[in-house]
Amino acid sequence: MSLLLWRENFENHFTLSYSFRVSNKKDAISITRDTYDLIATSYSDMISSLASETWVGDYEKQLLDRFLQLIEAFDPKILDVGCGNGKDTAYLMAKGATVVGIDYSSKMLQEAKRHVQSGVFHLMDMRNLEFPNDTYDGVWANGCIYHVPKGELSQVLKEVIRVLKPLGIFSFNAKAGTGEGLEDNPKSFGGGFRFYAYYTISEIKKCLKEAGLEIIEAKNYPQKIFNEQIFHIWARKPSS
Repeated sequence: MSLLLWRENFENHFTLSYSFRVSNKKDAISITRDTYDLIATSYSDMISSLASETWVGDYEKQLLDRFLQLIEAFDPKILDVGCGNGKDTAYLMAKGATVVGIDYSSKMLQEAKRHVQSGVFHLMDMRNLEFPNDTYDGVWANGCIYHVPKGELSQVLKEVIRVLKPLGIFSFNAKAGTGEGLEDNPKSFGGGFRFYAYYTISEIKKCLKEAGLEIIEAKNYPQKIFNEQIFHIWARKPSS
């Protein structure tokens, strides 16, 4: 079954086991996590199909290669934030890196452990990284930073900088646009509420500079994914 047909079939027939009640009692990130817990297996299958059946897989390998090139360590220690089903963890491991993957969704971590049985994975909130200072040569975050409300991005960046070694590299992607909020049926994949924050490249660069990171490069993906423009950025922690 093709990716598009499979995705349409899922969105037409998948029914949540319960409905979310969005209120001030539950933060947007927790609501997003709960959705991923519900759709983990189907979402993981879609991500794998997207990587294997379209241009996205090869292109994101190029982004990962660029990330590794910028890291000066011979045997780099890398943190994969929002690791999902572990596909990027697996690629980095195959390139010789020592990788730890984290995700806020316990069910997505189950998918990661199923796909990457030799991987090291932990349940963790990117707003509170449970690692010592100066632990990693690089932090990679694919498809997760945009799930953080803009008002909390500075806390995430603070934690990323803290766990990065001096001259360490932070590499991640974001969805281009403006605004933020919970979306009941996101363009990329249905199944329940997920939070998205949209940025311009200049806006995200400003956030990184204010946090104390040095911008290396930023560029748009060559094509839209599910009719959404994605861009990728690389930044460096200063030497001191």
